[in-house]
Amino acid sequence: WAIALAAMSIYAPVPTVAAVGSVALVFGAISVPSVALWTVMGRELRRVLTNPVRLRMFNWTMAALLVASLWPILLP
Repeated sequence: WAIALAAMSIYAPVPTVAAVGSVALVFGAISVPSVALWTVMGRELRRVLTNPVRLRMFNWTMAALLVASLWPILLP
């Protein structure tokens, strides 16, 4: 709810039906394909990660990427 409220207050400062509808339409046009892509990727990843070796490799890779994403914060 907070994101929707923020989006409406930022992108539709005039509370008209057209402004609110256009913001909702843009958000829907962006979010529906994004959610569909995440769903397909999750389904395929579940199929691939049934092998324990692949699952362990995936977990170690994700852990390394997480640590690597923190590297810029740790630099002076």
